[in-house]
Amino acid sequence: MKTLKLNLLFSILFLVSYAQEGDSKNGRMYFTFKAGYSIGVANSTIGSPRSEVGNRILVSSTDGDYSFSQKNPFGSRGAGAQIATSFAYMISKNFGVEMEFSFLRSSKILDASRDETNDQGFNYFAEQYSYTNMFRAAPMLVVSGSPDNKFIPYAKFGILLPLAGKTIVEVNINDGIGELAEQILPLINPELAAEFEDLPIGIPTTSFIKAKTAGSFSVGFAARLGCEYAFNSNWSIFGEMEMNMLTIKAKETKFTEFSTEVPAELVAVAEQILDKEPGSIQGTYGLYDLPEILRLTVYENEITEASNYTYDVNSPSFNKDAPFQQVTFRDNYNSFGLMFGFKYRFK
Repeated sequence: MKTLKLNLLFSILFLVSYAQEGDSKNGRMYFTFKAGYSIGVANSTIGSPRSEVGNRILVSSTDGDYSFSQKNPFGSRGAGAQIATSFAYMISKNFGVEMEFSFLRSSKILDASRDETNDQGFNYFAEQYSYTNMFRAAPMLVVSGSPDNKFIPYAKFGILLPLAGKTIVEVNINDGIGELAEQILPLINPELAAEFEDLPIGIPTTSFIKAKTAGSFSVGFAARLGCEYAFNSNWSIFGEMEMNMLTIKAKETKFTEFSTEVPAELVAVAEQILDKEPGSIQGTYGLYDLPEILRLTVYENEITEASNYTYDVNSPSFNKDAPFQQVTFRDNYNSFGLMFGFKYRFK
């Protein structure tokens, strides 16, 4: 990875130094600013890093005869609003090099949902939404019409480099079945979980999770096709179509917010059944009540029997003080956008 970054840096420096040696009469630097909106293209399945929701949109019901439906959510995390600025040097009237910096604020999308009612009439409802903030760079080659014309068509192409960013994940869970409590309570409070095994019903909970997923360094492709209108030798406006093709390999997901609550009336009933003092059973839990295995998930190329891949406290590989491990996946940020902006040429 370090070798790749160095090669990219040397390539950019070579292009800039080559440009500086070009014909000074034809060479010209310019600055642009643009804003616009992009839609997802070449969509793929969007997964969920949270096993509490699942990696597919799922809907089920017990109204009348039991029914069940399941489908994959398709999309791209590259759709959304963006702004960009660039600096360029024209080696000649028609050829140049450009460095573009852009910021993407993607649209909020539904990754997965689950709405399931069991045969006792208890419901489990969960939804996961996510959006991405990303800062990117794109070194590109420029092919342009003559700057002496009023209307100047141009094309650009190069590589797309995500420099910083996160995918923010928000999960809401209303679990009337008791599935979530059964899964995580032994990790948070194993003594209480052992006592709750004597309760005749599941433990309903209402939960909220906010997490940030970070990715590994990736390289994509960027292309631009546009036309500018020159007001004078310095100022012009332009419209531009752009295509970005990028996938990013997931690195880790970290909880930034967490809350779960058991209904107060159920806590009171549990204290009576278990012969506990009023207020002795904790009914709400926050981020700092969670062990490391719940707060942090790291994504690996391979999961083996030695990996920390399960919440089962009886598993020989289980370690609640270490990050949870899952097989890695790739998120797609492919997009097609329409941008408008202005250009200033330096004399």
